[in-house]
Amino acid sequence: MKTHLFRALNVALSAAAVLLVHAPAVAQTPARPDKIMTISELRVCMKMQQANAASARTILDDQQAFSRDQTVVKAEQTEVNKGNDELRAKIAALTAERNTINTDVAALSDRAQSAKTDEEKAAYEKDRQALIERNRLYEQNAAKVRETQEAQLVRINALNTRIDALNARQGPLNDRVEPQQKKVAAWREQCGNRRFREEDEIVIKKELAAGK
Repeated sequence: MKTHLFRALNVALSAAAVLLVHAPAVAQTPARPDKIMTISELRVCMKMQQANAASARTILDDQQAFSRDQTVVKAEQTEVNKGNDELRAKIAALTAERNTINTDVAALSDRAQSAKTDEEKAAYEKDRQALIERNRLYEQNAAKVRETQEAQLVRINALNTRIDALNARQGPLNDRVEPQQKKVAAWREQCGNRRFREEDEIVIKKELAAGK
């Protein structure tokens, strides 16, 4: 009859816990002078280990998925902020152009009253047509900026929805870590470095593989 220490499983679970919470590794404790576990005790310990390992993998998978989604959202946030900056610059340029056009319209109106000669009237008409064209381009650009504003607002609202959803996931995900640590600690206290019979382990592995 061969006996083994219930140690390898403990190391695996400790590693999983470290991955989840970035805690310092727990030093391996020496073997306890307990009597050899019965097959029933070993079965409980192996099922605990199996459940803890599955739970740790699920939490880690969810953490990694959260991290990936967070990276995507942060990249989108950077692009949205860039779009906001570009939009503000366009609005500022349009505002300056609108103010300049208003000033030129007022000045042109004064010229309309003072133009007497044919040359003055021709010059006035030329500048008036140029100002009409300039205003047409302004209105055209203003319409494009309004479209950009509307598209940017849709993008911002969509991003905020994704941020809210991501934030809603973070708390529950973090809340799962401490209970997992407690389960690992309970396994370590109950099963860590306990001796067991190799033939019992073989029997239980078959049971677990069969879903028992």
